[in-house]
Amino acid sequence: MHQSQKALSVKNISFVALSAAFYVLMAAMSGLVLPAMRGYPAHFFRGLAMSAVAAYSGRMWSTSFMAVISGLVLMAVVPAPAPYLLFATAAAGVVYDISLGRKYAESCRRPRRVIVGTMFSGFAEAVVAMSILTYVGLFQVQPQMLAVIWVGAIAANLVLSVAGAQVSLLLLRRYVK
Repeated sequence: MHQSQKALSVKNISFVALSAAFYVLMAAMSGLVLPAMRGYPAHFFRGLAMSAVAAYSGRMWSTSFMAVISGLVLMAVVPAPAPYLLFATAAAGVVYDISLGRKYAESCRRPRRVIVGTMFSGFAEAVVAMSILTYVGLFQVQPQMLAVIWVGAIAANLVLSVAGAQVSLLLLRRYVK
């Protein structure tokens, strides 16, 4: 493959940036409108945006690029100091890209691979976020309750991420076979 075909085009970079903006905007709006949901709707929008970026661009590291942009913006706009957002979102993007494997352009257009990649991505994001939040002492609970919190957070992230990827697959039928 020619080197210029491997690089992201301006059109793809624009789509990545717009997807990052969409994800951050929807995460912020859902946090303001549904504060009791504690940010969980953002997982839906992350699954939707990452799978759309991968399917549209077909380029390895495009979702990682989107994730880093989103993480930096989220870290800057979330009122409380929340550096875990950058690390968790970046982990989600990197794991998504890695999970699609060497034949990225083919894999990101296969619905089953998109769903599996989204599941791995959601799991990675949840584990990184929960690890950091647990480390800094956010959860002052018994170990059994902490395990329940972890399982609930991971399960919610997986379900919402996959739901977002499913919507993305429906919207981008033209790019996904």
